[in-house]
Amino acid sequence: MKKCMIAVTLAAAVMLVAASCAVEAPVDELAYEAQVDADFEAVVATLGTADAARAFAGFDEKYGTSLSVDFAEQLSAPRFSSGGTNYAELLDMPFAVDGAVYLSGGGEGLVSSVIGWVAPKSLPGGYYHGAVLDLDKFDPNNLEAASLQTAIAKGAGYESAYDWQRQVNACVLDPVFTVNRARLNSAQSAIDYYCDPDNTDMSYGFFEGYVNIFNLVEKESNDWWYCTKTVWRMYDRYGIDVDSNSPRVDFSDSGLYSLVKAYYNARYFYSSSKAKAAMAAYIADARDTIVMAEEIMLSPYLTKVYEAIRAE
Repeated sequence: MKKCMIAVTLAAAVMLVAASCAVEAPVDELAYEAQVDADFEAVVATLGTADAARAFAGFDEKYGTSLSVDFAEQLSAPRFSSGGTNYAELLDMPFAVDGAVYLSGGGEGLVSSVIGWVAPKSLPGGYYHGAVLDLDKFDPNNLEAASLQTAIAKGAGYESAYDWQRQVNACVLDPVFTVNRARLNSAQSAIDYYCDPDNTDMSYGFFEGYVNIFNLVEKESNDWWYCTKTVWRMYDRYGIDVDSNSPRVDFSDSGLYSLVKAYYNARYFYSSSKAKAAMAAYIADARDTIVMAEEIMLSPYLTKVYEAIRAE
């Protein structure tokens, strides 16, 4: 009987301690969430810039998050102002197959800085940038000719073979199927409309509002473009979905997940279960909504024919 009473007393004590340690929600949740939103927006606006280290550290100090640790590699890496690198040109990169897909990683240009910071990099090469070759536009005597459909500062646009020879890490994927030339030309022509330098009625971004991570760009949108979406759209017009949604692409090991984790842990500091549920819902939606370079690389419709990895 005495042992039973002791056990009951201990259990009651444990429950009392747990109750006293429970973290309560803010008295004014709306005001608190508005403050978190404002602070987080300021943080995300610095992605890919020299101000990121200061902004991340400030958010971490205020909310007990781990952005500075999660983005330590990006924060310590040198920033490129316009996509140049110190590596030798990839002179053996092939430009021979119409509709071939090109993926790159390992470096950052001005336009790709945000995507480079948030994309999953589960596989060797750390690929996050993409383009697709229109062989009719390729000129072996002028490697600077606009011949690859991708995304640039204005939205959809062109890059050259020379641009791709200067990438740090790169791979080339050829279609595994027999390409219908008429269908491919029709699909490329449809995307040319958006890539046209004179067509500026669009914006560049992984997220609408550029760094609003809670407004993901739909693959079908004509208003917002990013590089791998351009690749997907060309092949979608052809009649093939090259977004593999492969489980090998680990979204939980990405800058996007780190940002979402920091936001929801700050917003729902009083409920870990609520924060985890919100994170899971966001990542599930992101996987369905956007198309990543690694998801294209694992497409069953494409096969790797070239790869150069010079930096991890």
